[in-house]
Amino acid sequence: MDLVEKLAAAMRTMERQLLEHSLYSLGATHDLGAGHLIEPFLHHSDSQGRKEAQITAADITQQS
Repeated sequence: MDLVEKLAAAMRTMERQLLEHSLYSLGATHDLGAGHLIEPFLHHSDSQGRKEAQITAADITQQS
């Protein structure tokens, strides 16, 4: 999680495509601890950003 926490600090300023990729990376960890990093993006101004955050939140709750 240390690596993706550093990534999360920059996510607020990323363009949509890079944000989507970053959210995917968080989801791929399947780490429930990533929830606090994903939560702000559930309210993102861009609907696609919100959708990706919802998918990511679902991914971290699934077993790998």
